Amino acid sequence: MSARRKGFLGLAVLALLLCSACQVTIAVGVDATQNGSGVVRAGVGLDDDALRQIPDLAQQLRVDDLKRAGWTVVGPRRESDNRTWVRASKPFANPPGAARAMTELNGPNGPFKGFRLTIEHPFLRTRTTFTGTVDRVGARGLADPTLQQQLGGSGVDPKVLEQQLNELIDRSVRTEVVAHLPGSISSNAPTAVSGGVVWHPKAGEQAHLLAASTAWNLRPIVFGGVALVLVAVAAVLWRRSRRRVTVTPPS
Repeated sequence: MSARRKGFLGLAVLALLLCSACQVTIAVGVDATQNGSGVVRAGVGLDDDALRQIPDLAQQLRVDDLKRAGWTVVGPRRESDNRTWVRASKPFANPPGAARAMTELNGPNGPFKGFRLTIEHPFLRTRTTFTGTVDRVGARGLADPTLQQQLGGSGVDPKVLEQQLNELIDRSVRTEVVAHLPGSISSNAPTAVSGGVVWHPKAGEQAHLLAASTAWNLRPIVFGGVALVLVAVAAVLWRRSRRRVTVTPPS
C-alpha cells in the first residue's frame, strides 16, 4: 500500500476496523471539460461514530506526498450532510494527466483501477469517454483456503457467510464514483445527476464503469454561421451597387 493511500483512502479502512457500527463514505470523481482538461476529486467522509474512533484525525492524515504532487487537500471539516470530510483535488490538462492523478491517489493496490478519459473529435462534435473498474474485494479479501475448509466441515456455507459479511461492509462503507462529462451522457451508471452520472459499487463486486458523452463544438458552428451571414450581406450589397451602376443615365 502506498504512503498516499495510507494517508487518505486508508482513513476509511481505519474507521471500519475500529467501529463496525460506523459509516464511512469514499467518494471519487472526475470532472472533464470539452477540451480534455478537468479535475480529479476524492473524499473520505466520516459520521460521528467513526470520528469518535479517530479523535486525532488531523494528525492521522499523511498527505505530504499528495501535496507535493500538486493536490489540494481540504479538511477535516464538517459539512452540510453532518459528516466530517477530508477532500483532495487535482487539475489535469489532458486525459493522460487524469490517469496519472488517479494513479497517484490510488496507488498500485487500490480499488480504483484503470480509470481513463479519451477524447475524440468527429465532425463538429467532441466525444468524451470515461472508463474504469472498481474492485471492492469485500469478504473475499478476508478469507483464506484453511478457513474455508474449516467452515465447510462445520456445516457453515462459506458463500452465505461471505454474502452476510459483504452486507455488513456495505452498511459501514459506501463507495461512490462520479463522472461529470460535457454534453449529453449515456452510461451503465444507475444514477444520473446534473451534468454527470454516479456509481455505487458494492462489497465483493468488481464494477466496470463506462460513460460517454457527446457535445457540439459551437465555436466553428457560430463562426461558420457568421461567415455565411457576412457573405450573404456582401452579395446583397454588391447586387445593389450593380443595379445603381446599371440604371445611372449618361450625362
